[in-house]
Amino acid sequence: MAIRHQITRRYATRNEEIVAGLREAAGAGPPVDPMMLVKRKAAELSTAMALIHGGEWSAQIDHDFRLIVIRPA
Repeated sequence: MAIRHQITRRYATRNEEIVAGLREAAGAGPPVDPMMLVKRKAAELSTAMALIHGGEWSAQIDHDFRLIVIRPA
């Protein structure tokens, strides 16, 4: 409990937090930057590859060639 007071709250009230969770569950969350979405999904894939095959995996994204490469690091 000592650390709990140091965490900044994302929402002013518990009701706002509940409403935000409901909106997110309904797919009506805040808009997401497409570039960040691609980076996040590529990172998720590289993490999954590491879990499946072991080792370090990295993702490289080239927007000019519209190419994503996930390979061992």
